[in-house]
Amino acid sequence: MPPPEYPEKVEGLLSEDLDGLDEVVYVHPEDGASFSLNPTASAILDLCNGRRSHHDLADILHETVKADIAQARSDMEAILGEFVEYGLIYADDTADAQD
Repeated sequence: MPPPEYPEKVEGLLSEDLDGLDEVVYVHPEDGASFSLNPTASAILDLCNGRRSHHDLADILHETVKADIAQARSDMEAILGEFVEYGLIYADDTADAQD
């Protein structure tokens, strides 16, 4: 499944930066499910505002970590796929339902 064109973080996610552990824990308010993300993944999730395309996010990753652009796009597709799977961002069909 391709990533959403304009990924958007789900509303109401709670987060806490765990000092000294280099991770951020997100809690889904509906079911209490929690997810631990490393700082890079957390920063990507925070950039998912529904206005940046998945290509924009890959370009940011490419510039930030100096990754090969093809690798950054592949990594971004995998990351966003996991975000959808875990309910951290809306899939294309659920984002439309929010409008």
